[in-house]
Amino acid sequence: MIYSYTRVSTNKQDYLRQDEAIKKWCADNNVEIDVPFSDTITGKTFNRDGYNRMKQAAVSGDTIIIKELDRLGRDWDGIKEEWKYFDDKDINIVVIDMPLLSQAIYDKDGNIDLNIKFLKAIVFETLCYNAELERQKNSRRTSEKLQAMKAEGIKLGRPVNTEVDKTVCELYTQGMNKSDIAFYAGVSRPQVYSILKRNHLM
Repeated sequence: MIYSYTRVSTNKQDYLRQDEAIKKWCADNNVEIDVPFSDTITGKTFNRDGYNRMKQAAVSGDTIIIKELDRLGRDWDGIKEEWKYFDDKDINIVVIDMPLLSQAIYDKDGNIDLNIKFLKAIVFETLCYNAELERQKNSRRTSEKLQAMKAEGIKLGRPVNTEVDKTVCELYTQGMNKSDIAFYAGVSRPQVYSILKRNHLM
């Protein structure tokens, strides 16, 4: 069975962008969705009706197609846990926006291709590692800057995190979509929009 999963955080958003991307990928790869699942709920919770029904339905040999990795969750710990759940059950996850994670772990006979499965595991862990390093670096630099400002007697309000601004702007100019930028930079989508506007990129 082949499932698709889409999620938006609020009723003010729609699934069109995700649906169109999934339809195009399916057309390009001669794939048909058997059952689509969707939710309108924040990625911070895993108490999602559509997602939970999909997890109950999916078994070894099945494929789940998502547009972006953060459809599984909103933080790396949650996403890693969900990825491991599917990986342990030999359920293939296709992440359209990440070509190296869009390869099938099954060969033409339906058997597990251990080389592809291993490659996807390495790519996924590398993404987790790099994202965590970036967040720690941003947090450390912000903390050091605040301490220096306090030592100089500067009254602090809510500071602008220049390192996060720099990361968001660089990823945007490289062509990354706003959802992935939010995911990698450890901020919300509204924060991404605010940063881009503040830096005159929108």
